[in-house]
Amino acid sequence: MPINFQNLHNFKIEDNRVILHPTYLKNERWRFKKITGTRFAAIIGLNKYTSPFKVWMSMVNLFKDVIDPTLAKTGNVIEPKVRDYVSQKLNIQFKIHEPKLINWDVFKENKIFGGIPDGEPMNKLKNIDYSTGMPMLEIKTSSVDSFVYKRERNELKMVKDHEGLPVIKEKNAKKNSWFTNNKITVPDEYCMQLGLYLYLRNATYGIFGIAFLNPEDYVNPEHFKADNHDIQIVKCEMQREQMQPYIEYATQWYHNHIEQGISPVMTQTDHDWLKSELEFIGK
Repeated sequence: MPINFQNLHNFKIEDNRVILHPTYLKNERWRFKKITGTRFAAIIGLNKYTSPFKVWMSMVNLFKDVIDPTLAKTGNVIEPKVRDYVSQKLNIQFKIHEPKLINWDVFKENKIFGGIPDGEPMNKLKNIDYSTGMPMLEIKTSSVDSFVYKRERNELKMVKDHEGLPVIKEKNAKKNSWFTNNKITVPDEYCMQLGLYLYLRNATYGIFGIAFLNPEDYVNPEHFKADNHDIQIVKCEMQREQMQPYIEYATQWYHNHIEQGISPVMTQTDHDWLKSELEFIGK
């Protein structure tokens, strides 16, 4: 859902920033969200789909970004199958966290950072164990082709044909974007997502399980079979000292913007987006 009417009196816009009303800040602070892997990448400027300002709007509950339902369902159904595939290939048992049971956060002791790794290595006693250098798992699903999207009720929705298949914008374009000189390259954005969780676990090694999906997988994700798809397993090493400057930056960002209730300075793109949202709810 976009910004709604009941939120309009809870903030003001001043000097290219959104400033929360003191009463809203006091009463709602306990509901504010923590910095997860996806938000972390955006805060340090690595997410090409969103900005630090939009992340702030979401974290203070002025805006809720809605995931396209087709993408959400596809991810929920296929990601466990990718996890099983990686587990079998590497002979590693991964701990799977149930989001609802842990309120979507395994790092409850941390007041600023949170989230859920896709898989954590377990020892023979079924305990999470990084002591032997076993990796944390991060799962990514990507379409092979790039698809067409349209804005509907101010949200991006996948365009489908009469058979329910996604309309293809460019064949193989999405998969090709992952490769340079025939070698797969994980975007820095995703490395930082995994890097945050490794840092919070005081661990160094991770792996990506990257599955490339065909159009029909978005129609019947339950029919997905890992052996019939290209699933790339990519190692990732993130040293603690490598992550430290980004952790410090994000920590200060949280103090400055979430705790103080003052947004980052808006870019022109942020201005245009906010104007569009406010115009939409005014209709």
